[in-house]
Amino acid sequence: MKWQNWLERTSRWSVVFFAWFLSAFTVLMQESDVGWSPLHLIVLASLLMITEFFPFPGQEGRVTVHFPFLFTLTSMFSPGLAGIVYTAIVLAVTLIKKHSLYRAAFRTGYTILGLFGIQLFLSEVGTDWINQGGITMPFLATAGSVLVYETISKGVRDVIELIRPHPRRSRLWWANWQLESGAALLSLIYSLAYYGMLHEGRETDSLALLFFYAPLAAFAVLSNVIVRLARKEQKLKLLFVLATEINRNLDLRKVMEKTILPLSKVIPYNRGFFYLLKNGRLYPAVTAGEVPEHLKKWQPPLNQGISGWVAAHGVPAMIHHAGRDPRCLEDMEELDEVCSVLSVPLKMDGEVLGVITLWKMEQRAFEEVDLTFLQVLASQTVVAIKNARLMEERERRVVAEERNRLAREIHDGIAQSFAGVLMKVESSLKVFDSRPEQVRKWLEESQVELRDGLKEVRHSITALRPSPAARIGLIPALRRRVEAFESETGAEGIFEIRGEKVPLNDDAVETIYMVCHEALSNAAKHAKASRIRVSLDYQPDEVRLTVEDNGVGFSLAKAVYKAEAQKRYGIVGMNERAQNLGAALQFDSEEGEGTRVILNIPIGEEEEAAVHAH
Repeated sequence: MKWQNWLERTSRWSVVFFAWFLSAFTVLMQESDVGWSPLHLIVLASLLMITEFFPFPGQEGRVTVHFPFLFTLTSMFSPGLAGIVYTAIVLAVTLIKKHSLYRAAFRTGYTILGLFGIQLFLSEVGTDWINQGGITMPFLATAGSVLVYETISKGVRDVIELIRPHPRRSRLWWANWQLESGAALLSLIYSLAYYGMLHEGRETDSLALLFFYAPLAAFAVLSNVIVRLARKEQKLKLLFVLATEINRNLDLRKVMEKTILPLSKVIPYNRGFFYLLKNGRLYPAVTAGEVPEHLKKWQPPLNQGISGWVAAHGVPAMIHHAGRDPRCLEDMEELDEVCSVLSVPLKMDGEVLGVITLWKMEQRAFEEVDLTFLQVLASQTVVAIKNARLMEERERRVVAEERNRLAREIHDGIAQSFAGVLMKVESSLKVFDSRPEQVRKWLEESQVELRDGLKEVRHSITALRPSPAARIGLIPALRRRVEAFESETGAEGIFEIRGEKVPLNDDAVETIYMVCHEALSNAAKHAKASRIRVSLDYQPDEVRLTVEDNGVGFSLAKAVYKAEAQKRYGIVGMNERAQNLGAALQFDSEEGEGTRVILNIPIGEEEEAAVHAH
């Protein structure tokens, strides 16, 4: 890795110094009489300065349509002078905008080599083609000049980019062929127009040159402004998409992907990390851009690297030169270029939940507006994390409630049955020889109790599965449960529906089914009924479930006292379900008079709205 870094840097600076030396040498060796005034040079340099100061959109905002100016400077003066002027302008813009000198110098290097390639092409064949006159040959000479320039300059740039340990594929020519081809076509059009102006003998004074090239400079400025406005619009759209995704999606990973992946359209970056903080470490939940595989699994602790520092202090950070910031020392071991960093914490109620960190391979790549936008985006993402945590908490609570319910049922039914059987078996072993008739009686009773226990085990297993009401709907599930009651007991079962059906929420459906299920189970065990009636009555302001049998009935006070003494949870569980829903549960029964269980569920605002809509 280190030798690749050394080779890449050495190659870059070799190109730069060779191009600068070539420019200076040819200017010193050039004859003083060039036929063009310094005013032409000043006009072209000023227009070139404007196009460089307002880069063309694409490739992270560093593409400029500078070829027509450089081609004109090369043809009027020399490629050496054009290279010196271009180098001075690029370095001045770099100094003003405080961008990376390393990258700016390399850009001047491969551009100057392209200009000397044009001179070589024109001296060998291009000038002869132009002198032949007509349209075709001068066109081929101009097109050849553009092609030679693009091939040499972009070829040198791409080859050295591929030497990098982690080549940035997005910077290569074929990754941006549409933009590169468009810029080359525009350069060809302007170069042909310039040749035509000279060929027709039109005025080529400095003022004419200014008017000729001013539209190109204006186009560069206008394009830059349009791109900035478009990015602001994209930021608003991204916030809208994120807010919509949060409201309709509780999958935290999908929300994080929706957050960081589209960010490159509004805040260009090379590497993006979305960390979640757990047990003092940052876990990279989602990564984007050119991130090596080992960094996708790296889990920095608090106060290690810039992300760890932001997580530990809970404050954002915008760094223009990571190599000079002590907070980035651990990060720079993994990076091979000077970088800018943008990192913001994800905070909720003063607690840091994670960090979003963006890296870019140049100095001063981020602005204050980028930091502000990323903070707003982070605040929206925190809502998604909060929703996901609330959902996890709800799921844990539901699981705990279901475990408690199963514990009550097992303790109330299966455990009691097995304890009774165990006592009879132990007694039978003691009197097996002396009292065989009593042993036989106890074994027969144990057989009955074990069968009842087996039924309860099956009911418990059924309860672990998704509720039939959730699978097939409330009414089909109730009808099937009444049919099962008939099959188990041999009693007559009647199921009735009254009123106009009303859409109910999932909790109401589940409560109605489970109360009915428990009431039928109790009737099967204790009622000794020959007929049972289940009624579901839809009324304007409530839904009423009635389970009525003609069995032996029971005393509610005695039943509750017995349930508490024996820790039986059937009636208690039914009442808890009703209370959690804000419903009323009523037991009407007397010994010898049968039993009626009534559940009244009020229709809430959501159900009423559904009724009116229906």
